[in-house]
Amino acid sequence: MKVLIKIINKTIIAEYYRQNIFFIFAILMFAFGFLRAIEHETIIKLALKSPSLLSIVFIVWGLHAIKTILFSLRLLESKPYEFLYQMQLFSFPKRFLAFCWLHFSLIQLTFLYSLAMIKIGLDEKRYLEISLIIFFDVFIIIFGAIFTEYRIKKPNPTKVLSIPINSIFSKFRTPNYLFFIRYLFQKQPILFLLTKLFSCFILLGVCLLYPTDQYDERLLAIGGLFVATGHIVFCYENHQFETKFLTFHRNLPIPNFKRISTTFLTYFLLLIPEIILLTRNLPEKVSFIFIFQLTFYILSLIFLTHNSLYLTIKNKDVFTQKLFFIGIAFFLFIMFKIPIILIGIINFVIAFFVFQKQFYKSEYQITES
Repeated sequence: MKVLIKIINKTIIAEYYRQNIFFIFAILMFAFGFLRAIEHETIIKLALKSPSLLSIVFIVWGLHAIKTILFSLRLLESKPYEFLYQMQLFSFPKRFLAFCWLHFSLIQLTFLYSLAMIKIGLDEKRYLEISLIIFFDVFIIIFGAIFTEYRIKKPNPTKVLSIPINSIFSKFRTPNYLFFIRYLFQKQPILFLLTKLFSCFILLGVCLLYPTDQYDERLLAIGGLFVATGHIVFCYENHQFETKFLTFHRNLPIPNFKRISTTFLTYFLLLIPEIILLTRNLPEKVSFIFIFQLTFYILSLIFLTHNSLYLTIKNKDVFTQKLFFIGIAFFLFIMFKIPIILIGIINFVIAFFVFQKQFYKSEYQITES
């Protein structure tokens, strides 16, 4: 049992937190950078008293659980982690308990918050709601363990969940700026949905929070930083897509400006749901011009991340740590009231420079099976 847990800790759990360090940073900064303790307590008390609000909390927790489950399944399907299928040699009780530990470790963001809800629920004597919270925590842990056990017993899946987008657009020619978006709909629909839900939830949250206190546009700018952070996963997937399916693309006589504009348009189209949500929920005191500035800022962050992946990466851990501290730097820039339009321009200049220097030299390793 200890051996299994040690293996899981050093492989799946460590890799999850390494790859999602920006996602965790965004959640923690949103939860503890904006909201005070008294605001958290008020939200929890309202959730314990309102079944509809509590159900929304459960939905958010469920989406996070699905994210962790999908990550563990994708990791098991990748070639570098095929040795984990040897866990079948352990007995089923030990293996299943180890998988419960795996998913318990992956949902710490929501589990720790549920402990706070249970503490306040005991003070408010909301025993039914406490029971539901405990039941839901146990359910998502066991649910994840069941899926992991199924994958260990049945490796190399032949069926892939995908939206039948080929049948929808079979009569139309797909322009090159839609290649990656079409790939997401076909091969990563749940990843696409979860990422969009996360970023839209963040934007909606900051828009609703804005009129409750004396906030300024920095709140929305930090929300944009979190949206860009959530889209980093698309940058990684886009590089995987390019390396796996478009290796011939570098040899085509395409001007660099057209390559850059195509990538820019792709990410702009991915941000359309967030732009619509921001337009419909923009606080009254904020000018609509700020929507264009914020969109430009978000795109610059995503574009900079995308092009930074063309750099030769010898140590992924060091690279991730650098990106983490760069994210903190962007947060501080906003807090010191540096105009986001200026930050966006600087980001694009750096991204263009990196692209011209590294695009034809880069070697990106495929991590999928």
